[in-house]
Amino acid sequence: MRTRDYEKQQRIKEAMVRLILREGINGASVSKIAREAGVSPATIYIYYASKEDLLSAAFREYSYQSYQYLDRRLRPEMGPAELIESIVRGYYAYSVEHEEIFSFVEQCAHCPTLADSVSQQEYCGGIFQLLHRYQARGLIRRCSDLNLAAVLIAPVRFLAMNHAGGSPEPQLRELVGMIQRLLIP
Repeated sequence: MRTRDYEKQQRIKEAMVRLILREGINGASVSKIAREAGVSPATIYIYYASKEDLLSAAFREYSYQSYQYLDRRLRPEMGPAELIESIVRGYYAYSVEHEEIFSFVEQCAHCPTLADSVSQQEYCGGIFQLLHRYQARGLIRRCSDLNLAAVLIAPVRFLAMNHAGGSPEPQLRELVGMIQRLLIP
């Protein structure tokens, strides 16, 4: 019984993501989400208090998922250039492999009430801890976590959202080099 409940809850979240990508956050009502998921609206309220609760829960889960994906690719013994390249390429790979989820998270990140519910430092704490160790050893320039995220994550997001179906390799290679030159003393 538990498995079916979990699967139903996942269907609800996935339906909401598809609907939001098609119709926007305001266009995704509980009744439309229920119809898309193949459940009754009352079923959604078993799992979530409101549409906002569902949206916030999905945003937190999927935001965390992207950083877990990155965290698995990083090793403390990497050199600073390899670490930066792994972060950039890993985040880009996640955005391509999970395009719907990536687009959903991006859309939610621009909604102030949702963005406040996800702390980038909380979800990517392992990555920042590793970067702090590199900074303490003088392998990466010292700067705030906000600037690290701006330099390491934001340009990759921009590249991922603006890839035109061609090979991203030249842009990725150039971006990795630019970030390495910026962060490695």
